Amino acid sequence: MRTGGITMIRMIASDLDGTLLEPVEHLPDGLFDTLEELDKLGITFVAASGRQYDNLRRLFAPAARRMGFICENGALNMLRGKEIKLQGIEREMGLAIIRRLMELPVCILVSGRHTCYVSPENRAFTDDMVYRLRNTIAVVDRLDQIDDDILKISAFAPDGVASFAPALEREWSHRLNAVVSGRCWFDFGTASKETGIKALMETLSLAPDEVVAFGDQFNDVTMLDAVGHPYLMENASQQLKTRGYRLCSKVLPVLRSIVENRGELPL
Repeated sequence: MRTGGITMIRMIASDLDGTLLEPVEHLPDGLFDTLEELDKLGITFVAASGRQYDNLRRLFAPAARRMGFICENGALNMLRGKEIKLQGIEREMGLAIIRRLMELPVCILVSGRHTCYVSPENRAFTDDMVYRLRNTIAVVDRLDQIDDDILKISAFAPDGVASFAPALEREWSHRLNAVVSGRCWFDFGTASKETGIKALMETLSLAPDEVVAFGDQFNDVTMLDAVGHPYLMENASQQLKTRGYRLCSKVLPVLRSIVENRGELPL
């Protein structure tokens, strides 16, 4: 909603890694107080991430019941504890992707509806998922034999995905979203963060002009393009900066400015 050159914001969505999270992967000090103030102004805050719902709900525990969540890069979308939209990968396609990734020197993470699946070969990767990221994890002998919805498939390469990402994009991007989601991560899914943001906007009857979004990676682009007020982090690649988004170095100061302006975003 606009009033005399001022935009009234009703929803704010933010990516996490490289965007909202501090370098040590902590939420910024003062965030939960700010989220409470946004909620009192009628503004819904949405965490948009490739992470699973359980992980995000734990991370945002003090505010989770009032928030929205775009999980698994848009495959599972929640609003105030209720499922809004679920969009996974067709099973045979998912199994084919898993088998292709087994040919590469990567760790594979398969996101199901309630848990993530890993194979037992790389204990350090599993420990990182459990103890640092606090994911709900199941270790299985064969990832291509899991009995669950396949929401998203991720490949992790500690030395980076640049050497094989172009080949995976050529092989799969005509069939589903196959994108770099970080220096060490490559994700597959039929949903995107656009899927999630649009589902939440429709549920809340919001126009793009009433929504702000923050991101830093190529998997954030569809979400940024779906809203009226996209912000790109200054640490993003130069290729993304050519898209003309507003730049910011931190998310929290922008949130504070919206609070201080009582929900208004000066144009």
